[in-house]
Amino acid sequence: EQIVLNESIEVLHQALQELQATLYSVWKETLADKPVCAGFMKQLEKRLSDVYAVHPEFQGSLQKICGYEVETFDSLAARAAEMEADLQAPFSVYIHGDFNVDNILYDPEGRRIHFVDLHRSQHMDYVQDVSVFIVSCFRQPGQGESFRKRVWRVSSDMHKAARRFAQQNGDSSYDFRLALGLARSLATSTRFIADANLSRGMLARSRYLLERCLEIDISEVENFRIPLKELL
Repeated sequence: EQIVLNESIEVLHQALQELQATLYSVWKETLADKPVCAGFMKQLEKRLSDVYAVHPEFQGSLQKICGYEVETFDSLAARAAEMEADLQAPFSVYIHGDFNVDNILYDPEGRRIHFVDLHRSQHMDYVQDVSVFIVSCFRQPGQGESFRKRVWRVSSDMHKAARRFAQQNGDSSYDFRLALGLARSLATSTRFIADANLSRGMLARSRYLLERCLEIDISEVENFRIPLKELL
């Protein structure tokens, strides 16, 4: 977290390289030919009551704009859950389980990565860790264009590295599952955010991703591309 917020671009780049190399090593060594479903929408459903307790204004009813019905967030999530029920990652790897940026330590002298808070580690869809990492960077309270560019660089680098791993291992639904994972993490993370503008922006992005996912047929998920630049 401190590297993302404060260190030089050189140190940040070095840390990202070591992080990606470490993840590749763990994923390759633990890859199991066993399809898994992360259940991102089920995770979202379990945490929505906590989100609404902090942000009751998010719990809206059906609205209409010039006759066009605006679906509630709960309804979008429920329909996405039905869609996700038929979707699995083609393999599992050993994941961190709570891959927030502040659970990653980097030693620049030894050029080594260390992970902490591993109590949720398990064999699961690696997209779970990727989505949590990206959102944990996005929700940092920094301001200004230069800071947002740093966050974009870190997030896009992680996304590109994970997508390469997906392509190398025949994972054709990576982007679609990442969209669901990001939608889950963006929405549920608002329960930790007091900043009204940031939390509203995170929920709006979550809603946007759910709407994009629901536009396509489940048989065409391999053609889905996540609009990460527009999101971040």
